[in-house]
Amino acid sequence: MDKTIARQEKASVTVYLDSALRNRARTAFRATSGDEHDISWSDFVLKAVLAEVRRRELEYNSGQPYEESDRPLAPGAPPSWRNARRQSPYT
Repeated sequence: MDKTIARQEKASVTVYLDSALRNRARTAFRATSGDEHDISWSDFVLKAVLAEVRRRELEYNSGQPYEESDRPLAPGAPPSWRNARRQSPYT
């Protein structure tokens, strides 16, 4: 785990997931948390988010962290997602 992440102040985050993805993730957490040394559901989610952040930094920013910002994000899905008829890649 990235120690700089672990030492910082924690903030609550609300996200919405498809029920099927949420259940799949919870099942994976329950089945593997001991082997993966997850200390909590939050720890599991933190690891998943951190993996995606690192992937995007590698792909789009030469592996460097983006400049941090606490500027609020727009609520909900982007307009292009709301109107698009697409199959979830997570099911």
